[in-house]
Amino acid sequence: MSFIVDCHCHVGVGHDYQQTVEKQISEMDTFGIDRAVICPVDRFIAVDNREGNDYVLKIAQIHPNRFYAFATANPWYGEKALSELRRAFDQGARGIKLHPSLQGFLLCDDLVYPIIELAGEKKVPIYFHTGTPAFAQPMQLVELALRFPQVKMIMGHMGSTDFWLDAVPSAQLATNIYVDTSWSLPDKVHRAIKGLGIDRVLFSSDSPLSSYSVEMGCRNATILSEEEQNRVMGKNILRLLGEE
Repeated sequence: MSFIVDCHCHVGVGHDYQQTVEKQISEMDTFGIDRAVICPVDRFIAVDNREGNDYVLKIAQIHPNRFYAFATANPWYGEKALSELRRAFDQGARGIKLHPSLQGFLLCDDLVYPIIELAGEKKVPIYFHTGTPAFAQPMQLVELALRFPQVKMIMGHMGSTDFWLDAVPSAQLATNIYVDTSWSLPDKVHRAIKGLGIDRVLFSSDSPLSSYSVEMGCRNATILSEEEQNRVMGKNILRLLGEE
């Protein structure tokens, strides 16, 4: 297998979990992960956006060959949220992470439209947490994706755990939706590849909320050709980041 990129993990101290930079790098080395997309942890996603963004941006600046930083901003902050994201892009952010249940909005609410428009302007992907009722359902993401077809959207966790059955049928309705593999057993990954095509499935760990031993074990049990593995495990997210 060639270059491996984890498209979604967290670094920092959250409400009930934590991950240091040193531990993240150590675990990546142990499991052969070359690079990872890092996002702020829960409190910084919900409230203290600038502090969380600065933390992951600094890590990515110190370790440019290991990490890409995705910034966040709570849509309820309005113009303040847009200003924060623009600042983060100027500092090197490569995408946006939104978490409807933590940030207190329905995924398809027009409250989030300005942020999606900014993503389209900057040509960056948005990673959406999905799977939490009633804020973050796959069909809600479809409504956004159809309204903003120029924006690449990642259906985080493929609707797990409450809406995993809806993930592939929903994503089939909008070609700008991609899915990630965290919290997914091999059968679910195969369904996604069969239903969406190999280029729309992205490897992720959701570390430390899940673990590399579990997530890499599931991926290693997924029967794919070498080229298919290379796409899922790295090429697809690199293409979204403009680094193929």
